[in-house]
Amino acid sequence: MNYSWHELYEIDRFTIKYVVLIAKSKSQFILIRNKNRTVWELPGGKIEQNEQLIEAASRELFEETGALIFDLVEIGIYQMNGEYGVVFEADVEELGELPDFEIAEIQLSEYLPEGLNYGEIYYHIYEKYQEIKISKELIKTKINLKEKAIM
Repeated sequence: MNYSWHELYEIDRFTIKYVVLIAKSKSQFILIRNKNRTVWELPGGKIEQNEQLIEAASRELFEETGALIFDLVEIGIYQMNGEYGVVFEADVEELGELPDFEIAEIQLSEYLPEGLNYGEIYYHIYEKYQEIKISKELIKTKINLKEKAIM
């Protein structure tokens, strides 16, 4: 697997195709299991045409976890096999019902378990996330889907 990490300012935003969320609720990781898979993964997915990064992150987090109120923070950009994705931290304040899309179930976990989907990429992303969280001041954006508001 070809993998690299980039700062937010290093990559043209129009080349970014994916969002990945390190999502937590009550200090526990939110893991998802797709209806067509047997393994757990982090929430995320493709950015739709004309969609801003924060809109894509909000949409994917809601569709895959039912999150209604949360803070989002852009962390950095990863490249895997020639394609770019942006990593967000999501601190979920309120989870609603899981929408009937592609996710079968969610699970809260105190740690990232072994054997997540997509090989080692999530563990590399989490390692970089921990480094950045310690070394930089990050800007949070409050999202409230109950009121359809970005604050």
